[in-house]
Amino acid sequence: MRGEAIFLRAWCSFNLLRMYGGKTDNGQVLGYPIVTHYITPEEAAHPESFSRDSYEDCVKQICYDCDEAMALLPLTYSGGDAILGDQAFGRASGLSAAALKVRTLLYAASPAYQPDNIVRLNGMGDYTVVDETAYQAKWERVANYADEVLAMSGMKNYSALVPKDLYDGGDAQSAEFLFRTFVGRNHGLEQRHYPPFYFGNAQTTPSQNLADAFPAKNGFPITDSRSLYDETDPYDCQRDNRFDVNLYYQGRQFGANSSYIDVTPGGKDSGYMNVNATRTGYYLAKFMNTVADFLKPLEEQDSRHYNPMLRKAEVWFNFAEASNEAFGPKVVGPGCTKSAYDVIKTIREKSGGITDVTYLDEMAASKETFRTLIQNERRIEFAFENQRFWDLRRWLLPLNEPIYGMQVTRDGSGDEAFKVVKVEDRPLNDVRYYYMPLPYLEVQKNPNLINNKGW
Repeated sequence: MRGEAIFLRAWCSFNLLRMYGGKTDNGQVLGYPIVTHYITPEEAAHPESFSRDSYEDCVKQICYDCDEAMALLPLTYSGGDAILGDQAFGRASGLSAAALKVRTLLYAASPAYQPDNIVRLNGMGDYTVVDETAYQAKWERVANYADEVLAMSGMKNYSALVPKDLYDGGDAQSAEFLFRTFVGRNHGLEQRHYPPFYFGNAQTTPSQNLADAFPAKNGFPITDSRSLYDETDPYDCQRDNRFDVNLYYQGRQFGANSSYIDVTPGGKDSGYMNVNATRTGYYLAKFMNTVADFLKPLEEQDSRHYNPMLRKAEVWFNFAEASNEAFGPKVVGPGCTKSAYDVIKTIREKSGGITDVTYLDEMAASKETFRTLIQNERRIEFAFENQRFWDLRRWLLPLNEPIYGMQVTRDGSGDEAFKVVKVEDRPLNDVRYYYMPLPYLEVQKNPNLINNKGW
């Protein structure tokens, strides 16, 4: 119980750091006020006695808690023991603490969270590394520890996500989840995200931006003619396996139903038929149960939904990102057992079904191009898992990309035409949007809380 409590302190501390950690106007990088003891009423009466600790000090505290939790918790839960057996799977474990430490170190190495004497933020999507030695040392720290974690029992082999584990995993252990929450048997997710025709409200609809991020099955992005992608028939090209894991699109069968998605004007899944229908031409597939007539009125069905908060795959991705930054794409760094290239090759093969390495080899020509590939692989692997929002910010990538969708029309003879259209603008065009503002009421209570840059 002490191990679980310490892990949860580390977990909540990381979430505080991810949400509110950031660079200030004077070039510092601050986190949250570190408090590891019970706050007495007398202390609580003087909030001005607390101030934000440095980002790096917060990282050290989280890592310390992770290490202590690992010493108290079993590496994994297995067997029939009442406390340490299978029935406790999904609770905090040694592996989940190790994975959280890797994630924390990864964020601490990212350019958005370096003080001005290491990385200078010039503007939206523009930064300069001032101290290459100090910057690289942080990436080496991540790569070396992530490699240690990947050598632990249960982490040595990469396995692709099994979509059914997300929406109907039952009580069986998922080989992929390290820490997760679940909702008892219900159909709330489907009610929120199914197309209206299937009795949902379509609250989350994927964008064309995301759809375009999935490469063809031969490994090339669809912007490359070698992918064989045809703009006049965009869903004919064989795509990365994760395309269908995430998206329902025009003409795709909806789960095990006998009907197909139709977003053409007047089609059953179009805005002409329901105000809640998709604006982008896509519907969410990930996390959604595929059983036919799942939400049929008076005959609604239920399943257990899992929300993985830490996955084994993330440790693999974190290692690849850090190893590329520290040593380059194909170099096996000191103390490591593999290269970033080795890891991404395995991920693309097992998760995406991509065995052709031609494009992978082209992108491995430099650290910069391989970084772009890794960022895209993270985008499609962890789509809708609350990763992309933070990846954009920690890498200081542009935030003001417009949102696009696919407009599909059908003529009198039944031929379909496809056109990419802008759905809405995202005018996040100021550096302050890389960091979250501290809550206004907290700043009012405590004048010692320095706010993040631009707020």
